[in-house]
Amino acid sequence: MMISASVIEAANRTDRTKKLLYLASSSAYPRNAVQPIHESALLTGALEPTNEGYALAEIIGLKLCETYRKQYARNLSSRSFRPTCTDQTTTSMSLTVV
Repeated sequence: MMISASVIEAANRTDRTKKLLYLASSSAYPRNAVQPIHESALLTGALEPTNEGYALAEIIGLKLCETYRKQYARNLSSRSFRPTCTDQTTTSMSLTVV
């Protein structure tokens, strides 16, 4: 969470950053989300207890980008990977600064 917040803040502070893309995995979605998962399912149910901390960090990053985009009118995008089957394979979170 702190790494994401630091990178997002640094990207916002510099004029050289044209775009930041924050990617989060399907673990940010509720444990029993209907498949295929839709973005509207975010924050609609309980998270998987075994990786709740990781899921919360991803959600915070997604929401932080959304808030910065609104508050500062910056090109900070956030997307999440949603599986299209019941296999809940988790992908890694990543930040891309361009």
